[in-house]
Amino acid sequence: MAGIDRAAIVFSIAIALIGVGVAVVGDSIDYSPSTTIAPKVMKDTSEPKAQTDPFADLAEKVKSETPKMEEKKVVVKEEVKMEETKEKPIIKEEKPMMEKTGPKTHKVEIPVGTSVPGCEETNTCYSPAKITIKAGDTVQWVNVDTAAHTVTGGSPADGPSGVFDSSLVMANANYAFTFDKAGSYKYFCMVHPWMVGSVTVN
Repeated sequence: MAGIDRAAIVFSIAIALIGVGVAVVGDSIDYSPSTTIAPKVMKDTSEPKAQTDPFADLAEKVKSETPKMEEKKVVVKEEVKMEETKEKPIIKEEKPMMEKTGPKTHKVEIPVGTSVPGCEETNTCYSPAKITIKAGDTVQWVNVDTAAHTVTGGSPADGPSGVFDSSLVMANANYAFTFDKAGSYKYFCMVHPWMVGSVTVN
């Protein structure tokens, strides 16, 4: 664009200079009346010369030097990424097996051979001889001996407490008692007084 503006300015100055030259030449002609013979007017019979633009070459040069503006197309690519939404498998959490919190039954054996003294020395007349349970739990005594025995609350020295008593438990029979109150309970066999045991209830 700057090249075209320069060409227009040069062209304008050239036209102005031509105009000034014509004016100067016109003023130098003598227009005073002359006594001489009137001048002959010569008619130009030749074809009029085509008027040429002195700045045509300059304009063409400016046009050729003007950089061509190329249209650039900008293509905007829009990518839409779709995230895979795979449903995750629902994993069911397995709850650990909870121990029953309700009342339990605990077993105590009356071993073979306890009808003869000697088991008291190793504290194996009842197996186990001492047991700890919770209130509401049940103790079941199982007689695996060939002789009959009892499970009587109390001690050989103080006698029966009256809290529980199995009376005679025959061979391969059993006796059960549920302890509802916390405390320490001693017991023995009335037939074989060397046989002693205890139950602690929390």
